[in-house]
Amino acid sequence: MIRSCCTLAAIPLLLAATAPEPPERARPLDNPGGWLTDEDYPSDAQRQELDGTTAFQLEVDRAGVPTNCTITSSSGVASLDNATCAKLLERARFVPAKDAKGRATADKYTGRITWRLPGSDGVASLPPLPMNIVTTFFIEPDGSTSDCKTLINDKPAPMEGACAQQILGRRYPVQKDAAGNPVRQKMRTILRYEKINADE
Repeated sequence: MIRSCCTLAAIPLLLAATAPEPPERARPLDNPGGWLTDEDYPSDAQRQELDGTTAFQLEVDRAGVPTNCTITSSSGVASLDNATCAKLLERARFVPAKDAKGRATADKYTGRITWRLPGSDGVASLPPLPMNIVTTFFIEPDGSTSDCKTLINDKPAPMEGACAQQILGRRYPVQKDAAGNPVRQKMRTILRYEKINADE
């Protein structure tokens, strides 16, 4: 299973290739469960409450690195399909396939990822606790925003997260100095999830 805020599940399958299969097939170098993370669920799909299953095929070179990703069965949601290939090309690594002489050779690997939204199984989800989400950004003199960065428990969050959803592209009241002139103002928002005692 691939873990996710949204329960991404992967079931890797080896592809029956048209070329002769190498005697020793390419296999994941590490747990495929680490190839996708909670933050990878595309923000547009989350907002629209879209989910689905994407089937993929990776072409793996002699070094065990995927060089191409093809969607073999679409989830019906372009951003889910695109995220599948983008993240797998970035993160998936393999023990290379071997030919009959024991030499590393290219191979193909297929699988599918099921993208599920939080609560789609009838159980509401919580982020790992405690969780601190700190977003910093600038309000420009014209009220536009720039230089947005989000940290989740002190680790950088994807740009399609809080920055794209809540900050960038929006306009804010113009900030002014003591003389009433528009200025560039740095801002920070902090959101914390934690368990507390019932009597607090």
